[in-house]
Amino acid sequence: MSVGEEEQIIKQYQPLIRALIPYEQDNRLLEGINKFSKRLPSSVRKIVKEEVVRLTSLTDASADNSAFAQFPVMKFKHFGIPMRLDKVGAEILKSETSLYQERYTVGVFESVMNSDFYQTQIKRDQFKKIVDAFKVESQSFTDIDFGNDIAVRPNFTVSSPDFEKGRHCTVSSLSFTGLAVETKRPPNVTTGDIITFTIPEVMGLTKEPTEITYELDTIKYNKHLGKYESFFTISSETDLSLLNQLKRYIKAVSYKQPLQRDLEIERAMQDLERDRILENSPWMPVFLAANKKSLKPVISLFTKANVEHNNAELLLKSLQDKTIFDVLAEELMRYNEAYIFYGKIKTKSGEIAITATHRQLLALGQLNAIVYLLVKNNDFICTQCRLDDITKEDKQKAFAIHDIASKDFEHLGAISHVMYCRDVTVYLNTLTLSEKCEFKPLAKSLRASGERWHIDYVMEEALDRRSETRYVIDKSAQIKLSLLNSLDVRVLDLSASGMKLLVPVGTDLQSELRVSVPDLKIKNEKYRVVHYDKSTGTVRLCLQDDGKKSKTCANVDAMVEENTAYFKLRDVARIQRATHRFIWELAVRHMPSLSVLCVMNRHILDRLKTVYQSDTSDDLYPFSRTQNIIPLHGFFADKAQSKPKSLMLDAMFKGAMDHSLVVHCVRKSDNRLVYIKERDFLYTKLRSQIQSQLEEEKIQISATDVTAIRCHGAITPLTKKRLAQLSKLDKAMYDKLETMQAGYTHCIFVTNMSALHHDLVMAKLIAKPTQTNSEKEGAA
Repeated sequence: MSVGEEEQIIKQYQPLIRALIPYEQDNRLLEGINKFSKRLPSSVRKIVKEEVVRLTSLTDASADNSAFAQFPVMKFKHFGIPMRLDKVGAEILKSETSLYQERYTVGVFESVMNSDFYQTQIKRDQFKKIVDAFKVESQSFTDIDFGNDIAVRPNFTVSSPDFEKGRHCTVSSLSFTGLAVETKRPPNVTTGDIITFTIPEVMGLTKEPTEITYELDTIKYNKHLGKYESFFTISSETDLSLLNQLKRYIKAVSYKQPLQRDLEIERAMQDLERDRILENSPWMPVFLAANKKSLKPVISLFTKANVEHNNAELLLKSLQDKTIFDVLAEELMRYNEAYIFYGKIKTKSGEIAITATHRQLLALGQLNAIVYLLVKNNDFICTQCRLDDITKEDKQKAFAIHDIASKDFEHLGAISHVMYCRDVTVYLNTLTLSEKCEFKPLAKSLRASGERWHIDYVMEEALDRRSETRYVIDKSAQIKLSLLNSLDVRVLDLSASGMKLLVPVGTDLQSELRVSVPDLKIKNEKYRVVHYDKSTGTVRLCLQDDGKKSKTCANVDAMVEENTAYFKLRDVARIQRATHRFIWELAVRHMPSLSVLCVMNRHILDRLKTVYQSDTSDDLYPFSRTQNIIPLHGFFADKAQSKPKSLMLDAMFKGAMDHSLVVHCVRKSDNRLVYIKERDFLYTKLRSQIQSQLEEEKIQISATDVTAIRCHGAITPLTKKRLAQLSKLDKAMYDKLETMQAGYTHCIFVTNMSALHHDLVMAKLIAKPTQTNSEKEGAA
């Protein structure tokens, strides 16, 4: 075998050679070779063995890397041998000698003197600095589990003749095994004293005053409360049934009452941050209930951000067709993610409304044709949907936290899933065919059926534009059509100067109506039609602005005042507030995207405060987290830079960019990551090369959407609610957390969209650069 061939083999099997070095040091080289290289040809095994032996042999050659050193060179002796090395060379010497069991060998000498090895070390150190700079601590959307350490601050006092002369003392902490009592001065007791406290009658805990025996553990001064706290542990002789009742009580009230101070601060922090993510998320939650063997949409939640970043009306329309929703629900329950197309295409017989999932189009071999026709007609929406289960425990928490009686909101108790939706049409509306495709006859399954689900919606009060209180009622009414004809209808809700009616579907109505409601003493009043949905039969009316308006308003107000208790329960605003808070509470625990909270700071990378990620999320792919540390360099860091920088974050924080597509190809042969620029992936010939590589299954594509949204304000609809419990415990911490809310500036959402982009590439669809895209590329 020639020298060149030997060098090639040594270069090829360098990882194996380094893995065998520790075996040679322990005189187990043969064992190592048999373990790692059973299938290697004997000639290759021989070369590998000889190279390992050569590298591990001792040397006395002095090392000098001053020819390629980038730092001041130091002179020193290592094992008595003179060295002239810079800082990096010294680090290589240290790491290599540790590999060779602290010996100075040929391998150590060659590593120190090898310029390529030196450059690789520098690049590795630089890359590590970049990775470390973009690491952010993670939190989960799931509630913090305090386990057996959970302790509440109950709203009752305890007393004992042996403690503080029988005075009633505030309980600052009640746990499964202990009790903490507050006093203004140090109590006259010593560690180990046995004290029997009397607990009053407490709903859910005791039916009459009950004595529980505790042993004093410690007494500490709590500077936050400005009081002394005496910590007791429960007696081991306490009745087991009482212990179990105590545990049940603490678990039951943990969402209605404050927790012990430190735990309440932790909980409030998580609640405030999850609320901020939901408030500023582009995802619109749609809540689903069971429908035979499938699901049906029930109600959606509107926020400032999701209304701003989606065409809310069109997005809900894309989900309403009953036939497609069954297909969508089936896909979501199987894959947890789906994409749905809704729009119109032009055919010889006219415009046809179509609605289909991208997997439906793939199965029919029509993804490229339908997308091309939709884009050509420029009247469509592509909605990304993600599904998560709503557990019984989630609903119980939501009812408890907001003190809502579940029997009054049975329709909310029926919710079983949450589907998050967002408009991703921006990645499709410039697509065109890169080569001719077959236009097949339009499949019947792709046409909108016309049968639609009704999806209600609820919004925060700041978005609600109603000027009057409305009340839910169910009364019969008549609309006068002519002198002798009238139409029987139902009144659904009522306000001082308006009402909502339900009329037979498809009824033609004039712009002004005369309405009579005998039970409400409204007779032949003239109303103006504000909104009429012919498909559902709902009509919103407003009194005509004439002399009678004030009289009718006064009559309604008087009726409400006479029956306050009846109408209070039917106040639409109250019902919607409870509904809003309930579904908000469900939504914050199931957010679909990896979310990064950003705060004010001079340095861009220090603005990345916390990452929230669900336990089942794959948005970090092709990267992975280590325990609770999330690496974000792959999405944010500037590529081919020696220092940690991010032009993307800089542009997002300045408002010059709101979203970006980060693309990587994973090479299957060696799992190597190859970064691809967004413009190259979307607009250039490289896209067809990627497509051919995908067909040959040589690579796997990872396409991740990064969207930044500026926070809409310092407070969210539930900020006051989240801090209410803490205000009872620690006013100073309450003020601090309230002030902190103004420090959040942006929420960044990282969403894996690989499934859609992979299929669009395989369908041979390519984007056409628009003027906006060209400007964006020039800026980049």
